[in-house]
Amino acid sequence: MTKRVFKRFLPILLLILFSSLCILLFPLDLLRRRKLQYRTPNQRVDERDTPFARMARVKGTKTYQAYYADKPLQQKKDDHIRRKPALFEPGSLYYDHKIMMEGERWFDRIDHIHPSMSNVKSWSKQLFSSADKTAAMKSLIIELGAVAVGITKLDPVFLYTHKGRFDNDYGTPVTLDHSNVIVFLVEMDYREMRRAPYAETLRESALQYYRAAYIAKHVEAVLRHMGYEAKAHYDAHYDLMLPPFAERAGLGEIGRNNILVADKFGSRVRIGAVTTDMPLEYDQPKNLAVRPFCEICKKCADNCPSRALSGEKPEDVRGVQKWPTEVDRCYAYWRAVGTDCGVCMAVCPFSHKNNWFHNAVRKTLPLNPWIRHVALWFDDRIYGRQWKPKDMAKKPL
Repeated sequence: MTKRVFKRFLPILLLILFSSLCILLFPLDLLRRRKLQYRTPNQRVDERDTPFARMARVKGTKTYQAYYADKPLQQKKDDHIRRKPALFEPGSLYYDHKIMMEGERWFDRIDHIHPSMSNVKSWSKQLFSSADKTAAMKSLIIELGAVAVGITKLDPVFLYTHKGRFDNDYGTPVTLDHSNVIVFLVEMDYREMRRAPYAETLRESALQYYRAAYIAKHVEAVLRHMGYEAKAHYDAHYDLMLPPFAERAGLGEIGRNNILVADKFGSRVRIGAVTTDMPLEYDQPKNLAVRPFCEICKKCADNCPSRALSGEKPEDVRGVQKWPTEVDRCYAYWRAVGTDCGVCMAVCPFSHKNNWFHNAVRKTLPLNPWIRHVALWFDDRIYGRQWKPKDMAKKPL
């Protein structure tokens, strides 16, 4: 009797399942031809106003006095943050001497990267003889350790107005005549990011900042050897803001956390770039449905320990509709815990492992709103709504 009933209703169940999948996977957004819409900011950013530049100012110096003479209201807040332990220094909540020493060594090595001229000459020869120099350049960057590469036009609106990190060129206007930006990504290890915001995340950041600098400096050397103008942009040596260029080069989309959300890797990437006048073919932006997914997800905002991310609707920021980030609150938390946190990067559903299952889910997200709601529901059930670091034996959040 049971088998007979089952056989009778099996076609109906299969029809319901098939119909549900058809509705769920119906490419509604693709039929609407949803395209990424970019608005150009109405003003550039001064690097001197960024948290890292402000924290580099030392009391009693000319640059300190010059900055706070123009921004007296910012001085009290910044001096309060300065009283907290600096990154890699003892006294913070998650300080781990061994791990911090390893991370600091990676940062220290950045200024000692000197490309081998024999390698530079060999790579230059290969590029020069290649019929498709754009493809050859991308292959070289992947060979050097990047996981993705894109090329786009240099839009001056994303250049800083003035230098601000170091006293020797503090306040110097930023000018860059290069026409193209080669943007690339390096992956942050999934297992290390699962430990956010503990010390391991800072060590992983340091390693990947080093890797990005290594790639950028070698590409710069190759381009110059070929006779082109080129400049590497890497940790503490940026003339431009990299996420917008990465977005335009087809490497991902900027999410609610104002970090690039990359295809296959989510937010757990670091960006490097080289600007140049070498003629190259441009890549096109990709629709990964990051923005509509971020509108319903809000995991990064809900789990941000410093409450620096917005859980509300986008706002007008320099003429662009985006989610604002309270960068001072974010950085103050870094100083309190002694790491660069990484919770918003790790908790992002796009940041799951780069494997066939998660990549298949990522591919379906641009289809329609229904699949995004279903994907988020399953993500909450499988991975949880509340972020939990992998190593729970350490101090609680």
